[in-house]
Amino acid sequence: DADGNRVEQFEPGLIAYARGGKDIRFNQPAATGGYGEYKRASLHTISAGFRVPYELLTGDLSQVNYSSIRAGLVEFRRMIDAVQWQLFIPMLCAPVWRWFTEAAWAAGQIPTPDVPVEWSPPKFEAVDPQKDALANLLSIRSGTMTLAEVIAKQGRNPDAVLAEIAATNAKLDALGLVLDSDPRRVTKTGSAQTSDPAADPAADPAGSPSTAQE
Repeated sequence: DADGNRVEQFEPGLIAYARGGKDIRFNQPAATGGYGEYKRASLHTISAGFRVPYELLTGDLSQVNYSSIRAGLVEFRRMIDAVQWQLFIPMLCAPVWRWFTEAAWAAGQIPTPDVPVEWSPPKFEAVDPQKDALANLLSIRSGTMTLAEVIAKQGRNPDAVLAEIAATNAKLDALGLVLDSDPRRVTKTGSAQTSDPAADPAADPAGSPSTAQE
């Protein structure tokens, strides 16, 4: 300072008088590039350690497209599916269910402690619902999957869903309503279903019924 004493710290409100010919300079570090890449690489390492896609861990979707995010989610969901069926259901859900049924049997609420149970984990939200729905439709029509399997994949009870569909169809029939979503009455293209294929000229490869009679 002006008296020759070394100023070792600065405090709020300090007024320092420098000696003649002296000034005060502060360090001004220059900004260095590549910090964003460093953070991104660090988060990639963390996501790999947790076996979670980087995009799900950070919410950063700036460097992905539809194909890459779908491929990453497929692998992640396969791992989650294995964890559900090999860890959570046999090691947590099944023992809890067994304890519950045994307690209900001991209390006289049910006749036997062995009660069958079917596990249905929550469904995964589709990245492209239309493509997934078409894939399920083709699987059912080709016989590689059953309707009950597809419904179970949605996290719902197949019996309850089919009963609900039957009740809805009965109510529509009672009211005389025909919806475009009813496959019993309307085709996928929106035209009316025909009960007799011979009544539909387009379904007769030999031509119309009148032509066949002639």
